[in-house]
Amino acid sequence: MKEISVSELQTGDYFDSPVFLDDAFILLSPDTPVTEELIQRLKQWGYENVLCDGRVAQAPAYTSSGAAATAVSVLDMDIREKQEIEEARKLYYALVNFTLESFKKFKEDGKLNIPRVSERIKLLIDMVKSSRDAILRYAEFSYPSENYMYVHSVNSAILALAIGDLMKLPPHRMIELGLGALLHDIGMLKLPDAVYLKEENLSEKEFQIVRAHTTLGYKILKSFSVAEEIALAAEEHHERLDGSGYPKALSGEEISLYSRIVAVVCSYDAITSKRLFKTQNDPHAAVMELLKERNTKYDEAVVRSLIVCLSAYPLGSLVLLSDESIGRVTKINPESPRFPFVQVLIDGEGGSIEEPLLIKTAESDGVSIQRCLSPQEAEKLDL
Repeated sequence: MKEISVSELQTGDYFDSPVFLDDAFILLSPDTPVTEELIQRLKQWGYENVLCDGRVAQAPAYTSSGAAATAVSVLDMDIREKQEIEEARKLYYALVNFTLESFKKFKEDGKLNIPRVSERIKLLIDMVKSSRDAILRYAEFSYPSENYMYVHSVNSAILALAIGDLMKLPPHRMIELGLGALLHDIGMLKLPDAVYLKEENLSEKEFQIVRAHTTLGYKILKSFSVAEEIALAAEEHHERLDGSGYPKALSGEEISLYSRIVAVVCSYDAITSKRLFKTQNDPHAAVMELLKERNTKYDEAVVRSLIVCLSAYPLGSLVLLSDESIGRVTKINPESPRFPFVQVLIDGEGGSIEEPLLIKTAESDGVSIQRCLSPQEAEKLDL
């Protein structure tokens, strides 16, 4: 496709083939005129060029009623969403890099700058409050790392803060929760590299060594004079409501709130993460697994809060719809977490949709979700 400068667009122009904003997003169809409002929006949002295989044409014999206005409103929505996702991506990468550097420094010289970590947590809290749907699409922000723990720590912090915000925790408790979630596995850094970086099933002896990371984490965080509940998040995140966890086999309300939250988000991220020694499960399967064990291993209120944040089909998931089309979950439906908004990308015949449609799924009288695509199916689609 050839580039057309936005400065060359004229109000009332038509094109004899679709005009694209980028390789995938259709801005104007052949029966839709260029409007002054559309030109100004393109300039406002920083677009210097659009793409088109055609050329300026005479006005068609018919036009779609309201098509230009629809194009502008969809453009507005699309650009705002793209900007929010890009800002979330930048914050995500910055936080993973910061976590990596902080953990490496601690491993090398035993230093951990808690005030600096707190400042990063405050930035993440702001993002969760202002653009929760965007930052919760972190699964789409592929970050290559040789050490699973850095990414896992950041993912856990994002999910924990989304739950904390839903629970309306006050600001100081949100910071504490974020610190507890980000640092919950810091005890791992005191274990031999050969054990905690092992990418295959652990032996019983190695597993016993790994279990020690909870107590080590508590002692490390207490040495930096953090609040007790922050340190407990490190010690208790493998405790379970039915007393089957470790290191102290605590049960029910004996387990602190932050620890119950971190237990859920830590488990969810572990289930959905790709590692050499385990099969990666799709996000919906992870949610269902947590639901199955609510009130036995996991706090039901926390699990349900996670589902409200992510929906039963978490943000970013690729799903097969009831009409055999394929889409990506892009927005939650707070009123009904089982029926999120989906951007349809592939039609029921397997063809790519040039202008992706955003639909609200429903149980009846509409399109519903059949299932999540497996990670293997999603990888083949390369969407």
